[in-house]
Amino acid sequence: MHGTIVLSELEEKILDTPQMQRLRGVRQLAMAYLVYPGANHTRFEHSIGTLALSDKICRELKLSPDKTAKVRLAALLHDIGHTAFSHEAETVLQKHIGNHEEIGERIVEKGELAEILSDNSFSPSEIAHLDSTPLGEIISSDLGADRMDYLLRDSHYTGVAYGVVDADRIASTLSLGKGGIMLQERGLEAAESLLVARFTMFSTVYLHKTVRIASRMLQHSISLAIEDGTLSPPDASQMTDFSMLATLSRSAKGGDAALRLKERRLYKKAYSLPLEKMKGRAETAEEELSQKCGCTVLIDVPKLSLEASIKVENEDGKQAPISSASELVASLQKMQRSRLEVLVMCEEKNMKKVLLAAKKLLS
Repeated sequence: MHGTIVLSELEEKILDTPQMQRLRGVRQLAMAYLVYPGANHTRFEHSIGTLALSDKICRELKLSPDKTAKVRLAALLHDIGHTAFSHEAETVLQKHIGNHEEIGERIVEKGELAEILSDNSFSPSEIAHLDSTPLGEIISSDLGADRMDYLLRDSHYTGVAYGVVDADRIASTLSLGKGGIMLQERGLEAAESLLVARFTMFSTVYLHKTVRIASRMLQHSISLAIEDGTLSPPDASQMTDFSMLATLSRSAKGGDAALRLKERRLYKKAYSLPLEKMKGRAETAEEELSQKCGCTVLIDVPKLSLEASIKVENEDGKQAPISSASELVASLQKMQRSRLEVLVMCEEKNMKKVLLAAKKLLS
């Protein structure tokens, strides 16, 4: 993706820790491989790619070697807290063990990684919390290295030709102030292309109907496995996708959904409706529909993905949100809201009765 990436001795040492090596077994796109067979890329290579793009931005910003070293380390470690199946599993696990940022902070601040950083004169706490500082926006902002790498990488491995991002142009038009990362007006077109890429990747890959169905089945399996004691949430932060699915398969309650995922016997869409017309909470509706229909009914409610916090600075030094500076971005945000749909899913044999019941209850 980025050509040859040169690592320091410290970065190599961190890369070889068990905590980083586990990320080789955590797919970047969780269940998307069931739709896009090439989507087997992992958090491991994404972490290295994020380091590479962070370094590029640091050089364009002419940051000091010390600041650049800190950003590179934080970039390399930014996904260390992801559980197996990444964001899809996090939806369920977060209430038990926190989100991946919180888990990552704990991993970096204690244990082997903390010792390695301390032995090399870096503060584990500073590296762990860098994303909450203006410097950390080089990695985590809407135009940061994390987002640019995953769009380029996801597009490449899914074979979807929409995630084209001009990372060089964006990096060369960023500035860093007390408030964080800002985009110079001359980089507006490149930023627009990134947001267009993000929009099309969401509609084509991340929110693909079958990907959403598989993801919701996974979340259902995890919830049931926690309920019957088969899966301990703290263990999930040490698992790979393979070991978690194996654990879920042993669950008395969640094993059926896990086995279906293994064999790609997925639920089907029984009904859908625009997000804005959804009445009530999905959890309550799932339970009511399941009781009425006498079968398992799952509901997936999509999240908005184009709320960009990018600030654009013109030649006079005036700043404006990118949605104000760009009619294209404003149109994309409006378009996405109109396209988001709630999915109701079940086994194929139950589709007719679930359709009728869902129409009555939800619309």
